[in-house]
Amino acid sequence: MVVNLVGCYAGFILHIDLSNRTFKKVSIESSIYKLFIGGKGLGIKLLMDLTDPGIEALSPQNPLIFVSGPMEGIAFPAANRIGVIFKSPLTGFYGEAYAGGFIGVEVKKAGYDAIVITGRSNNPIYLDIFDDNIEFRNASHLWGKTTFECENILKSDHKGSQVLCIGPAGENLVKYSCISHDAGRQLGRCGCGTVMGSKNLKAIVVKGSHRFEEVNSELLNSIKMEIIEKTKKTHQGMMKYGTPAISILTNTTGSLPSMYWVDGAIEWFENIGPDVLLKHYYKSSTCYACHIACRKHSRIDGFDVEGPEYETWFALGSLCGVKDPQLIIKANYLCDALGLDTISTGNIVAFTMHLREKGILKDIEVNISYSNPEDMLKLIEMIAYRKGFGNILAEGVRKASEIIGENAVYEAIHVKGLEPPAYDPRALKAVALAYAISCRGACHLRHIAHRPNLTGQHPFKSEVKVDRLSYSGQAEIVKELEDFYAVIDSMILCKFHALPGIGPILWSELTKLYSAVTGIDVSISYMVEVGERINNLVRLYNIREGLKTEDDNLPERMFKEPLRYGASKGETVNRDQFIKMRNEYYNIRGWIDGKPSVDTLKRLKLDNYIKASYSR
Repeated sequence: MVVNLVGCYAGFILHIDLSNRTFKKVSIESSIYKLFIGGKGLGIKLLMDLTDPGIEALSPQNPLIFVSGPMEGIAFPAANRIGVIFKSPLTGFYGEAYAGGFIGVEVKKAGYDAIVITGRSNNPIYLDIFDDNIEFRNASHLWGKTTFECENILKSDHKGSQVLCIGPAGENLVKYSCISHDAGRQLGRCGCGTVMGSKNLKAIVVKGSHRFEEVNSELLNSIKMEIIEKTKKTHQGMMKYGTPAISILTNTTGSLPSMYWVDGAIEWFENIGPDVLLKHYYKSSTCYACHIACRKHSRIDGFDVEGPEYETWFALGSLCGVKDPQLIIKANYLCDALGLDTISTGNIVAFTMHLREKGILKDIEVNISYSNPEDMLKLIEMIAYRKGFGNILAEGVRKASEIIGENAVYEAIHVKGLEPPAYDPRALKAVALAYAISCRGACHLRHIAHRPNLTGQHPFKSEVKVDRLSYSGQAEIVKELEDFYAVIDSMILCKFHALPGIGPILWSELTKLYSAVTGIDVSISYMVEVGERINNLVRLYNIREGLKTEDDNLPERMFKEPLRYGASKGETVNRDQFIKMRNEYYNIRGWIDGKPSVDTLKRLKLDNYIKASYSR
């Protein structure tokens, strides 16, 4: 039965216990929406409230919390995403990941703002969700299948449904495995696929019949048309090249990590850059209701490959010293098929090459090196199936470096255990701070602080210019961006429609969108406070799980080793300036030695969580 719901919220959470094969539908109090909006905000509240301190990431009790936002289910260009919140097996702290496509819309249409999955099945299963009908189905025939194979089988068996699934890497508990959707879209970071694999949950199939109507369609349509017209002018590079368009900026500024964090640019850019990738693209595709079509498709050896996206291009390309675009595309396909996060995988492959060049790592089963990068394909398979030395690398760069010993720990590049994305903090000082204090480890998406550093433009003040090599003013920028994107991730809107300094969705547009879909008028200051509240609650969760001030740091090499090549040659992160910048950030946040103060928590209506901050 089709139910038309006026307004943006489904109003329910679906709780599923895999151990007992039970489920229940629980209504959400309106006060929670008021304080946290939905999406990330709802997810962190559930994670904080439903888990005990110190829970093991791969414990059956560690929940996988899939969240939808208030705009999913309404045909709007940026409203097509899903998030997953959990404790990360890679870092031991807060974990989250997001993906575009169609599954977020389907979850909302099924009648849920969140799906909370706990427990562990004795045998491989998949979930079949159609509105209020939940079935636990045998997945023995799917176990061992690639993500592409699994999704094809389930979409054939469940017509009109959307699918989330893991690959062999998730089954084998590789610490940076991801959850896949729509043949190449990934909930990629922090090991969400590992948590799903630990539950013996191969896939989730979702179909819904509900329909949602915005409260103010006239306002929503006017914003939609404005966004479409603006992005035609501001997003031409992305429409043409996809996300690799930004590589032109990073390589030019010397902020493109290369040769495992030794160089800031590559001499062979013309061999693998976006103009070369363009020749490999054969079509573009979009997420639900979007017009940008940033998703580019390559074809290699008869296989359709989504991408490579910029982050994948960097991790499996410049970071590994790869000069052949076809090798990048092949490695991209293999990671997607096996269910591996390409950022972490590229980092761990490059780490292996780097250690071999340094003479720290000698006898392993593959002859991989900067001069023989083709063996990365063998190494990726070894990681996914935990074979030989791949079993060590499957633990992530932090743990692998500790196992290898010698000087490997010093050479390893990570923050809080998470391998970094495609922006070198030595060349972009806002990124140095943002990586260090990020809630999930080295991350670019909690803030997108690289963009104002690359463009020289303040994200919210058009008259203010930004110097990427200066430490001054970066703390304020990072804090403002974190709060903004906490709201974006709670509305669960695509960040490509909300780029710093470009938009077209910025604070003003956010308030209008919220009003259009809820009928509730809110101010910019209200939205800023919601962002602050969410970021502070995430911080409290991490503190509860053992986070210390010294964890808000960068790898030693960022302080000691200057960039060897590129426009930022010679740059390091000055330790004293970094600490000063970090302290400035803490002060702006209202934190004392990295902990939210009592006054800050009271102002943000987080009084109930004060004990979590000050009990450790």
